[in-house]
Amino acid sequence: MAAVVARLYGATAVTFHPTVNTAQGRLRGMRIAVATEGLRPVDQYLGVPFAAPPIGVRRFAASEPPAAWGGVRNATRFAPVCPQSARGNVHDITAPDLVLCMQKRSYRELVEQDIQPARFHVAFGPVIDGDLIPDDPEVLMEQGEFLNYDIMLGVNQGEGLRFVEGVVEPEEGGVSGSDFDFAVSDFVDGLYGYPEGKDTLRETIKFMYTDWADRDNPETRRKTLVAMFTDHQWVEPAMVTADLHARYGSPTFFYAFYHHCQSPMKPAWADSAHGDEIPYVFGIPLIGPTELFPCNFSRNDIMLSAVVMTYWTNFAKTGDPNKPVPQDTKFIHTKANRFEEVSWSKYSPEDQLYLHIGLKPRVRDHYRATKVAFWKHLVPHLYNLNDMFHYTSTTTTRSPLPPAQATPTGPRPPRRPGPLVIANPRDYSTELSVTIAVGASLLFLNVLAFAALYYRKDKRSRQATPPPRQPTPPRHQATPCEKDARSSPRDYTLTLRRSPDDVPLMSPDSVTMTPNSVNMTPDSVSMTPSSLMGFPSMHPYNTFTHGYNNAGLPHTHSTTRV
Repeated sequence: MAAVVARLYGATAVTFHPTVNTAQGRLRGMRIAVATEGLRPVDQYLGVPFAAPPIGVRRFAASEPPAAWGGVRNATRFAPVCPQSARGNVHDITAPDLVLCMQKRSYRELVEQDIQPARFHVAFGPVIDGDLIPDDPEVLMEQGEFLNYDIMLGVNQGEGLRFVEGVVEPEEGGVSGSDFDFAVSDFVDGLYGYPEGKDTLRETIKFMYTDWADRDNPETRRKTLVAMFTDHQWVEPAMVTADLHARYGSPTFFYAFYHHCQSPMKPAWADSAHGDEIPYVFGIPLIGPTELFPCNFSRNDIMLSAVVMTYWTNFAKTGDPNKPVPQDTKFIHTKANRFEEVSWSKYSPEDQLYLHIGLKPRVRDHYRATKVAFWKHLVPHLYNLNDMFHYTSTTTTRSPLPPAQATPTGPRPPRRPGPLVIANPRDYSTELSVTIAVGASLLFLNVLAFAALYYRKDKRSRQATPPPRQPTPPRHQATPCEKDARSSPRDYTLTLRRSPDDVPLMSPDSVTMTPNSVNMTPDSVSMTPSSLMGFPSMHPYNTFTHGYNNAGLPHTHSTTRV
């Protein structure tokens, strides 16, 4: 941390030598003025020991607290650098005989060794020592050991850049089809070794990370290849960690960083790669390009850096990146930035909310959920798939008879089993495994869809079932007078003589709507929707609600003649 601060702010005028007290003694630092206008001076304390020197028997051993010192320790310059090499993949480094051997070796001999670790594995990492890390971190999190800790974690958009740079064409900025296949195969070999079902695993990964709408585009292959390494190496582990921590209700905040500065150290096509958030966390855009970060920072970079520093420092103080200091960058821009209207929501395994950090911030959910599920659930299943389906199919044919040989007419002798010729031997285990996996998935989806449709149909049928009909009253028996009137021919003379103005209006009493019967009498017309030709009641699906009058239909009190 001290080294980063010194490199960031460079050598400027020292204005003061502050002194602070620590558990081991007093420290004397220096206060330097920053050249950028509007920024306050920075206090630096360099070369502060955080542990006892790892020499002698302390080499490759658990760290010990530093010894106390008397008086005031000068913390204005760096201490000697510890020799170290970031490479190596020794999993039994804590074995007693190996530790004893390496303790007796010169540090130069150890550092100068050319050790090539597996490319896709972490070269070094925490050790379960029973003290600082008493057990596997996943086990500890599942047991709720981290409930008292708040976590803020996230990923960058293109973390896997360094795995792809070597296969990208310098001029075109794309990846050829052969390089794409080799990169995936090398990734599977380096990460999973050489399992029996490697072909199935490799082909499935290729399928998932092929943009089938633009599969022949070299730039598209480059993007999907970067996404493959990013998802496996960073996104899936980060999401699993967030799920484990948030499962017990501990405050968890997740982010996705989608911004980077323009630097000559990276190709122009690169997205926000691993470590690209660091200059924004330490405020580099506010002071300009440095030796570590030779970027051309814009005003947007300055604004975003102020936003990120506010989030990070708020979380360090309170465990909540939204408070106590609100987002405010009016000292950079005259208008408010978009982060002032965004509230960073907590992450939960159900909602999986996260903050998209970029020039257009927004809270989104389920970051790359499909790819996370692919690496978390499907790949482990495919890795062991060969144990379930381990057999080889071959095509066999019988040698044909010579053309001159005639078919015998007499009784045939017992046929001896002739030799079988294997034509085009081929291993169909890959195709069969993929077919079974895809077919099982589709079958499961079909079952879910059928269940949903059946449930909706059953629900609608219950709602649409009409009430039981009441017994229909006996039909009216016509009187002798009515029979005579019906048998006599109608006289239309009166009708023809009647003026159009004499046509009687349809009164409200002439049309009645009753729910359970249909009665046709000379004085009234009774219409029953529930009994007309057996149709159910139209009330639930009536187009016009109560009190609504359609302009195209006559009003209940209209004078329109019918």
